[in-house]
Amino acid sequence: MKKDKYNYNVRELINQYQTNCDRIKVIAETCEKEQRERNEAENKEYVTLVRENQMLQMKMQIATANHLRENPNATQDAVTLLRENAAAGKKTEIIFVRDMMMVSDVAKGGVVPLNVQDILQPLTEGFILDKVGLPMPTGLAGDYVWPTYEMVEATIAGEGVALTDTKIPFNKLTANPQRIGIAIPVTNQSLNQSDGILETIVKSIMPMAIRLLLNKILFSVEKIKGADNLVGPYVDKVDTAIALSAVPTFKELNGMKAKVLETGVDGSHMCFVMTKSMEAILEGEPINSKGVYIPMIQNHTLCGLPVYTTNCIRQTSGDSEAKTVTEFIGVGDWRYQPMGLFGTLRFTVDPYSQARKDSVDFVLNCDYATKTLRPEAFLLGKVAAA
Repeated sequence: MKKDKYNYNVRELINQYQTNCDRIKVIAETCEKEQRERNEAENKEYVTLVRENQMLQMKMQIATANHLRENPNATQDAVTLLRENAAAGKKTEIIFVRDMMMVSDVAKGGVVPLNVQDILQPLTEGFILDKVGLPMPTGLAGDYVWPTYEMVEATIAGEGVALTDTKIPFNKLTANPQRIGIAIPVTNQSLNQSDGILETIVKSIMPMAIRLLLNKILFSVEKIKGADNLVGPYVDKVDTAIALSAVPTFKELNGMKAKVLETGVDGSHMCFVMTKSMEAILEGEPINSKGVYIPMIQNHTLCGLPVYTTNCIRQTSGDSEAKTVTEFIGVGDWRYQPMGLFGTLRFTVDPYSQARKDSVDFVLNCDYATKTLRPEAFLLGKVAAA
């Protein structure tokens, strides 16, 4: 029988992919330590490694598709492998690469490739990360850098008159990644008794916790504890926030939009961010008191811009008995707040750390970075207390 040329060894593909990632990391760390850009040889190697990893990803996708086509019970196979490894005291490795997921024991084969969409909801779904328009590249390596420059203007010159040289001031902005993670211990008794524990943990609880934190980071008006490099665009704007009425008026909110447009943002990708309760209040308020009644917000649109809601933009202080809530409304162009995932999601099932408690640790780690490229593209309004 002729061997299928697309019948790839998944373990070999994974090992080579991880080896390439490790080498890319070494190059990046060397350049960072020596405070320099990649040299010609390093850049050539980097490009080669990235291209090879792209090819490896394609081969892993083919292997995953073949496995799913031939094995309708792939998810159950993964659950079985997890339980067998836990019972035998073996560490289980779960690897995420793009839209794939591979479940295996660390020591040897037993790889079960899965379609990650069937197992893990994308981290950008469920809140408003995927709605406001911020770029979210994945699989990053090395530095997350954006070149910046100041606008220059042409000059008028007479016939035969030499033009004066114009210099463009170039600079760059760099975002440094930080690790985000969560660990959930599950007793072996629960693991054995519950058929859906893997799906529950992987598909719902852990990704949701990561998504929640990313939303807090981006839309909060306060810096999240420990997030030294992960800071959203509104954190530094509380003290200079535009004063709004207890029930903000159309004129006030349209004025916020105008102030951002004055900075040169074209407005085609702008939006408002507020709490759901504030949106409800504004849906019941007219644009003005004259003429035909027109609600301020219609179909989640305000002043011609989309409205997205999250409670993360609300500021809460004090204890439960004397709690003070301050409402804020943000407007901005989220193209200038990219957030990138470095490397891959790292999910490990560890039966050792909690062995004395007869528990298994489910651990999810990932490295994210974000940067406000143009602070002037964002404006914050503070709603007066009622």
